[in-house]
Amino acid sequence: MKNMGKLTVFLIPVGIAVNIVGGQIAILLKLPIWLDAIGTILIGAICGVVPGLIVAAITQIINAISLPTVLPYMVVGFAMAIVSAYFTKKGFFHSFKRAVLLGIIIAVITTCISVPIDVLVFGGFIGTGNSIVAAGLMTLGLSVPVAVTISSFTFGLVDKTLSVLVSYFIIKSMPMHFLAKLPMSEYILPDWK
Repeated sequence: MKNMGKLTVFLIPVGIAVNIVGGQIAILLKLPIWLDAIGTILIGAICGVVPGLIVAAITQIINAISLPTVLPYMVVGFAMAIVSAYFTKKGFFHSFKRAVLLGIIIAVITTCISVPIDVLVFGGFIGTGNSIVAAGLMTLGLSVPVAVTISSFTFGLVDKTLSVLVSYFIIKSMPMHFLAKLPMSEYILPDWK
C-alpha cells in the first residue's frame, strides 16, 4: 500500500460521515437494515486496510456516544474493512456480479462475528428488527443461537450487499484521474483500461 497521502487522509472523514448518515437514515426510516458500513467498505476498497480500519473504529466510537452497546461490534467493522480491501485486490469491484458476491461474502463473515456478540453479550436481543425476527423464530422452537443466526444473516445479506453495491457504483462514478491518485488504484483501474 502506498503511504497514506493527503487525499486518503481527506477521505477518511468522508467515509465516517457516510457511515453516520447511512445509519441515521436507516434509523429515521425504521429500516430493518443498518446502512452504516458503506463508508468503511468504500474506504477499504479505494484506500486500503488501515484507512478502512480507522473509518470503522471512529464510526463506532461516535455511535457509542449515544448507544454504547454498539462498541463490541467494532470488530465487525474491522472485518468489513479488511475483507473489502482484500477482495478489491482480487478484482471484486470490476463487475456488478462480483460486487454482489462480495456482499454475500461480507454478510457471511460479519454474521459469524456478530452472532456470538449478539448471543453472549446481549442474550440474542439487541433491540433492532433482527431481534423481533429472532424472537419470532424462537417461538417456533428454534434455539437462541440458531434464531439469531438466521435473522442476522437474512438482514445482513440485504444490508451488506446493498452497502457493497452502493460502494461499487460510487467507485464506478469516480473519474479515472481521481482514482489514479488513490492507494488501491492499481486494483481498481485495470477495469477501465
